[in-house]
Amino acid sequence: MNEMVKTLVFAATALVMLGAAYVGTRDRARLAGSFDDQGQPFFPDFKDPLQCTDLEVVSFDSGIATASRFQVKFQDGKWVIPSHYNYPADAKDRLTKTAAAVMDLTKDTVRSELADDQESMGVIDPLDAKVASLSGRGKRITLRDSTEKVLADFIIGNDVRGSERKEGGTPQRYVRVPGQKRIYGVNVKADLTTRFADWIETNLLKVEASKIRKIVFDNYKIQEDRDARGAFLRLARGEKLTIERKDGTSPWTMAGLSADQELNEEKLRALNDALADLKIVGVRPRPPGLKDPNQPGLKLSALVLGSLQNKGFFLTAQGLFSDQGDVIVTTEEGVVYTLRYGGAVYGTGDELTAGTPDDAETKDKPKDAAKDKTKSTEAAQESRYLLVTVAFDPSVIAKPESLEPKPFTPPTGPIEIPASPFAPDPKDPKTIAAEKAAKEKTDREKADYDKKIADGEKRVKELANRFGPWYFVTPGESFRAINLDRAILTQPKKPPGAPGATAPGGGMQGFPMPGGGGMPPP
Repeated sequence: MNEMVKTLVFAATALVMLGAAYVGTRDRARLAGSFDDQGQPFFPDFKDPLQCTDLEVVSFDSGIATASRFQVKFQDGKWVIPSHYNYPADAKDRLTKTAAAVMDLTKDTVRSELADDQESMGVIDPLDAKVASLSGRGKRITLRDSTEKVLADFIIGNDVRGSERKEGGTPQRYVRVPGQKRIYGVNVKADLTTRFADWIETNLLKVEASKIRKIVFDNYKIQEDRDARGAFLRLARGEKLTIERKDGTSPWTMAGLSADQELNEEKLRALNDALADLKIVGVRPRPPGLKDPNQPGLKLSALVLGSLQNKGFFLTAQGLFSDQGDVIVTTEEGVVYTLRYGGAVYGTGDELTAGTPDDAETKDKPKDAAKDKTKSTEAAQESRYLLVTVAFDPSVIAKPESLEPKPFTPPTGPIEIPASPFAPDPKDPKTIAAEKAAKEKTDREKADYDKKIADGEKRVKELANRFGPWYFVTPGESFRAINLDRAILTQPKKPPGAPGATAPGGGMQGFPMPGGGGMPPP
């Protein structure tokens, strides 16, 4: 090999090595750029979770190609759920915890920068109308402050396979910031629930079972009938039953029980539990003017009457009636709840918790309930519309004897001469002390009685504000546990010694004694 050839070989080798070095340097530079923000916070300017006054979660239903919004917001001095007609939310603590977890989100791992990976990783923006694909759309979370400034905005996608921690715990999730291509694997600790029940006080009545003293079951029904003029609705009166007890440990009694019947303890136990823990599963707004349906001389528009009837409630000259009768519950505090059960509701998700705009109020024809029921029951269990009103009955609160007027009772027998015919000396220290003690006792009893009356009135006012604007949707099983008739409330009396029979003089706490007892009707 001559010197010229050697020189050319060395030059070619040098060029190859220089090119390789350049390519290696370029790849390392690109790689370094891909990971330059790994481990950094998503939202470094978001430093105070108390700033957050608005949480919005947008999900996408590919079955109907529609994005749905769930929102919790601090508005007009209170927390509400705009996606559910501004129903009051029990949200402050939960939202603060959620905001703190979002504030701590970091870009744990970089997973992709390719737009083509967004569908498979589930991070397509559910609000992006430019993307044709219905699948692969994630859940978009947006947090704002009171000025509507965005504090955090990101899209959560699928689980990152193989990212489960050895010590346990949830896998990472694919996360993308809207408008950016880079996709991260993130340990998401925030509880981003959109379940309506997770953001509200679900206990509807907020009543203590031990304080319930009286329950009336008015078992009328609204039935469809027909004559020569066509179909019409008819009120079918049923039996009206009353059960009572003196206090929280006394047995329930019902007037009119025959000697061979007794109250069914198991059904009474289920009734108590259902009233104390009656759950809200959905809400619908009552139309304006219907806050108090018991208002005398109430006049409603045709649209409002249609709203009532669509849900199984009917206003007549005799008052308001419901599809399934009334249950009236009275507590020792003088609070009287009237529970009116309307029509059945079938649905899941937002269809159950929020429903759709009221057919009557949008002037559409009422839906065919039978068709709707057939269509929906395969996927959803039965729930019920419930309209609740509340009133105060001061007569339930026992008035102290010292406050009761003492009527004059004429003597019927011989008049006894008192041991001392002389009136007590008003200046006698013993007389003064006795009168003072009697007055102090009367004052205490009056103050205690007045406080119970004031507390009862305050309680009723609070509950009226809670119930007034809403129709509630409650579970079907609670309806069946609360709306009872004689056939369910009573059972044949078990002979002494039979399994489940209660020994004479016994009785379970708060439930009926053998024989059913019986108090005179009110």
